[in-house]
Amino acid sequence: MLKKLKDYENELLHLVSLGSPLTAEQLLSVRTHIGFFQHERLVHELVMILFAILTVGGILFVAVVPEIPVMVLDALFFALLVPYVKHYYGLENGVQRLYDIYEKLEKLK
Repeated sequence: MLKKLKDYENELLHLVSLGSPLTAEQLLSVRTHIGFFQHERLVHELVMILFAILTVGGILFVAVVPEIPVMVLDALFFALLVPYVKHYYGLENGVQRLYDIYEKLEKLK
């Protein structure tokens, strides 16, 4: 998804560099694509929050029941949390850049 976001961002930057205004339909298409990326961002945010809650809950559970299987389960939650945070960070920043590019495209109008 990050590659798709970056490719679309480069495509829009190319349109900005051309300097020709977009039609209303093209601007609507850009807004629709941004909406898809926002939806993807929201889904990953919810999954990331779930794994964060599971990780913190696992840490608290290890404090009460310090057993190896519980520690292993918590380590797995943490191992999944780190990539989700990284992926969400990329999606969040990419969508913010798309907002800026969209504003530039609107100004060309």
